[in-house]
Amino acid sequence: MGMVFLFSITFAQISNRISKVDIDPYRPGDPLSMRVDLIDASNVERVEIAYRSFGRRDFTRNEMQLTASTATVSLPAPTLAPPFLEYYFLIYDHGVSTPETFPQEHPEENPFRFTLQEDTLHSEEIIILSPEQNEHIRNEDVLIAFTVVSTDTLIDKGATKIFLNDGDISRGMVVSDNLFVVKPDNLSISLSNGSHTIRVDLVDKQGKLYRSHMWQFSVSGAVEPIAKRETASRLYATSIQLETRHEDIANQSTPYNRAGITASGNYDQFRLKGRLFVTNEEKSIRQPQNRYFIGVESPWINVGYGDSYPEFPDLIMNGKRVRGLTGNLMLSSFHLDVTKGDILRRIESDTIKTFPRDSLFVEQSRDSTAAYGIYDETSVPERWAKFRYGTFDRNVTVVRPSFGKEGSRLSFTYLKSSDEVSSIRYGIKPQENILFGIDLLLSFDRRNFEITGQAAISATNKDISKATFSDSDIDSIFKDPTYSESDREDIRTVRDILSRFITVNQHLIPLSFKNLSTLAYEGGLTLNYFNNHFKFMYLRRGNSFESFGNPYLRTDVVGFNVFDRLRLVKNRLSLSAGYERLRDNTAENKPATTTSQTVNVSVSYVSPTEFPNVTLGYILAANENKIHNDSLFAIDDRTYRLLVQMSREFTAHARHNASISFSTSTRNDQTLKNLNTRSTMITLSNVSQFKIPLQTTFSITIYLSKFSASGPSGVANSTRFNYTSIYTQAQYRLMEEKLRLSGSVSPTFGDIKRTLIDTGVQYFFLQNLSTLARLSLYFNENTPNSTLW
Repeated sequence: MGMVFLFSITFAQISNRISKVDIDPYRPGDPLSMRVDLIDASNVERVEIAYRSFGRRDFTRNEMQLTASTATVSLPAPTLAPPFLEYYFLIYDHGVSTPETFPQEHPEENPFRFTLQEDTLHSEEIIILSPEQNEHIRNEDVLIAFTVVSTDTLIDKGATKIFLNDGDISRGMVVSDNLFVVKPDNLSISLSNGSHTIRVDLVDKQGKLYRSHMWQFSVSGAVEPIAKRETASRLYATSIQLETRHEDIANQSTPYNRAGITASGNYDQFRLKGRLFVTNEEKSIRQPQNRYFIGVESPWINVGYGDSYPEFPDLIMNGKRVRGLTGNLMLSSFHLDVTKGDILRRIESDTIKTFPRDSLFVEQSRDSTAAYGIYDETSVPERWAKFRYGTFDRNVTVVRPSFGKEGSRLSFTYLKSSDEVSSIRYGIKPQENILFGIDLLLSFDRRNFEITGQAAISATNKDISKATFSDSDIDSIFKDPTYSESDREDIRTVRDILSRFITVNQHLIPLSFKNLSTLAYEGGLTLNYFNNHFKFMYLRRGNSFESFGNPYLRTDVVGFNVFDRLRLVKNRLSLSAGYERLRDNTAENKPATTTSQTVNVSVSYVSPTEFPNVTLGYILAANENKIHNDSLFAIDDRTYRLLVQMSREFTAHARHNASISFSTSTRNDQTLKNLNTRSTMITLSNVSQFKIPLQTTFSITIYLSKFSASGPSGVANSTRFNYTSIYTQAQYRLMEEKLRLSGSVSPTFGDIKRTLIDTGVQYFFLQNLSTLARLSLYFNENTPNSTLW
């Protein structure tokens, strides 16, 4: 009997905010889904994930979709490169600008890692004939064909199921010995332009799922007109979730009442879908906690309104929540993507107290850090107020037309985002941002040869409370001898060009075209031949480049990275290597330039025998700015990271998936600060599936660390931080799997002493109707016992 494991990660690093992270199994070419369970989400404003693929130095940051106490994200397939993914989380509380990270200590130098191990051994159970993984073909040429090569003692080939985009098409399956063929046209199925997914479910002799195999392909070409369809298919689905929960943490009681509804319906080529989530956590002083979306999809147009995370080139917008309108028009050789909505909701300023104008000096003397402004100018005497600044309503509009087909395209993107000055009474410097971008994809030979490139130029005004300045304003603000007449003429030229799109005053960046500090561009080459995947990219981002659609993008950087992965021994052996070199100071206005170099090497082996699967990885990261090491501004450090992981599936009274991993990170700081760090983590885990309906998980993790921090005298002090964490979990299914009992215990010993206990009972009245009761206990030493239920 086969198993599909969901990776529930129990971390050595302890967090009082995150209890569990679930990661779906990795499938090459598919996005990777991750879910984070928060212990206390009552004050969480948003959760972000920072991640990077093998061979990269910089982390990409995405905002996760926060629903109740769960944050989810789907990482795009192009950003996932075996052998592993490195990541950490950032948690922002309401009213706090600095996030809490997980792991807490040096997350960029010691992130979590998830092995992106291709299931090469099990993929040999079927041989894909057509369409191949990521192949681009025309609608009329779609023919699904594959052979099953597993032994007849395990697989019931006659019970094999084939799904196209989650729709069962097994009724059209033609079987000849080990060959399976389905022609969608024979089932009156006409596929829309774009990506589609095939799933093959292999069933064992007992009628239970043995293993699933999935791959994707893309369709281009005209879609069959609706008028030619003889019958219209109707399908609908709904899901309702209700939750009431009460948390007692450190003698603070917090109730949660939540409801979620999702619904979808299909009629012929059209699909209506919607979702709604409401919670008692919705407050006017926070960004939206309620979520909603309703949309219509068809082969040629998609339109929706509500909360979404639209995808554009990452220089423009990536991972940013938008509440508003989204739309996609998809014709044969022309696509149009449009987004218009809010990325920040107005939060009114908070008036602390009011007082007459005569008391202003006294109030400012008492609290010089507070904000003050006119409250009522009509009163006598005039009244002033002491207040906290609010948040402006910030809107965004993105338009992206694309031209091309058969895997190659040319696209242009325009983004404008601005704060609504009148949305609140008191705010700090309303801003405005525009971008013009272009991106190109040239794809040849079934996407085995690709050339990519994108470029964007931005303009940002840091204070639009004042209007665009006139010629006299320019002459009075930009005076001699600091500015020459030539400089003032350049500023007038910039104003004449940009004032059609953005407010132009002394707060605009850039005010001159001499140094294109707001220009960003990158280009890449990808080759995939002879079991060898090669990728090269060159990038440059100016120090003043900015996009409100992707505020996480690193700027002031130029350099390149190269990556190569070679697959040998029937794809069981993978050799990977990467090198990246980046530097800052693109405007050459800093006293020194910092150069960063990263070297990655890894070896992965998937064993067809009883020998375990093995992954070895080594990373060297160096940063240096050439300033003498006895200076406090000097940067000269080396970080060495080593990863060893072994795993194996075997049978011993049950089906087991056992693994052991070892990782160590050492940072040597050669400067006067001497901020050295060292950490080691060892994890052993085993997931067991018994013949009875019982599944268990056991893991033990040992974490050892030593790091240095600057003391009051400037001398580094060394600190050790060590602990051991154990995690045990079991789930038992009764009454023909209608009743599910689960429980887990996770004690932690050492410098942190904590015990987590979780129990749950779920009963399914119907296949899609169930109720769940859950009790969670968190015991922390030297703090009051906490109960969540």
